[in-house]
Amino acid sequence: MLSFYMRPVTELSKTDIKNIKLIAFDSDGVLVKKGTKIIESLGFYSRQTNTIDPQVITKLNELKEHFHIVINSGRSSLYLTQIYQDILWDNITLISEIGVFLTGGGFMVQTDYLDQYELETTTLIRQKLLKLIGNPDVAGFEPKQFLTTLHCHLAVPQVEEIVKNSDPQNRFYCWWNQEAYDINSKKFTKSQALNKLLLLKNLLPENVVTVGNAINDADLAGEKSINISTDSQNLQTDDYFAEGEHLGGLAVINHLLSLI
Repeated sequence: MLSFYMRPVTELSKTDIKNIKLIAFDSDGVLVKKGTKIIESLGFYSRQTNTIDPQVITKLNELKEHFHIVINSGRSSLYLTQIYQDILWDNITLISEIGVFLTGGGFMVQTDYLDQYELETTTLIRQKLLKLIGNPDVAGFEPKQFLTTLHCHLAVPQVEEIVKNSDPQNRFYCWWNQEAYDINSKKFTKSQALNKLLLLKNLLPENVVTVGNAINDADLAGEKSINISTDSQNLQTDDYFAEGEHLGGLAVINHLLSLI
């Protein structure tokens, strides 16, 4: 069911975007098809992901001539650099690991530090989760620096129990996104990283369009930015929606280009 306020993105007008200078896209499910196949066992690791449609790359290259483009994802910086290499680095910034790192032309910034408790808790959680490898419902870890991502074939209650028991100060989140569990300190979010980038670029929230589709995009929907959901069942905003799970971002890009 759509939010009462949500309108089709086709109603977004040229006047609406007259002050927009930056567009932040989620990656998986918005610009590239969802889906990660991980196989992990003792002494063996394999990962297979979807590649980005060349049409999306072409359109993003057109769009970045008019706006600064942000790819805001839970993936690692290395992974994002590989799949988006054909649009880097002019007028592009990558936000990786759900807000841990900002990577742009010639720079990489960690958006906040982890204190001793957070480092020790991360290590403890990973050690305990590692013991789940071999469970037929658990696929394996996706390599990342600080964000812990454990891919599972379905929800595994032990994961949330491990995080809760390892974090007595309740400073970590544990999100299930229907494909994997994302676990990290609550200080790291996509919005926190985006706000840091806005400060670096001397921009305001009203200069921003956000495009997302999932739980880790919810905090991006600021009151002053224009917010677009490409999956209205999982992410509702008070602004616009563009239906089309997996490549809803392409519909958004095409409409924005039509307004320029």
